[in-house]
Amino acid sequence: MIKKVYRISIVSSILLLLFGLLLVFNAEGFIKSISAIIGVILLLIGIFPVVDYFRYRKEGVLAGIGLISGIFSIVCGLMFLLNENMLMILVPVFIGVWMIINGINRFQIAFEIKDNNVNSWVITFIFSILIIIGGAYFIINPISGATFVTQTLGIIICIYAVLDIIDCILIRVKFKRVTEEIKQIDKVIDEQ
Repeated sequence: MIKKVYRISIVSSILLLLFGLLLVFNAEGFIKSISAIIGVILLLIGIFPVVDYFRYRKEGVLAGIGLISGIFSIVCGLMFLLNENMLMILVPVFIGVWMIINGINRFQIAFEIKDNNVNSWVITFIFSILIIIGGAYFIINPISGATFVTQTLGIIICIYAVLDIIDCILIRVKFKRVTEEIKQIDKVIDEQ
């Protein structure tokens, strides 16, 4: 049972490491694939209400609501399919806007701290400016921002996977050592 758990853990960690390496070395390809998958899903989600509208349109107004949502979903799906950089643009822009809002909030906090005569306001002020600059970078250059975020996520996943593999190996070694000690204890008990 322990060997099976160990093998599953090692295999899953290796697969996670491979996934992290994919994110690091092929970030754009990964994001474009996800964008295509989202496009197909939105397209499929939109097709069913449109078909239902034409099948059940004589039954009332509610069928029209399905037509509108279906067409909207189809249009969004086509946008993701026809513009493979859509996700690479949207995600960094949202991150950039969030960072700018957060930076402005910290900017205000810095001056509130300064008004209360706290010396550390300068650190908060500098961080707020850096956050605003980072947010602006994501908005101005979204594709490289998306690649950076994806590669960073890949690096974090790789580090986690390597640490998990090391942990599994250490647990395996300790388990073998404890098993050997138990066998020796049993041997001593049997001899007495």
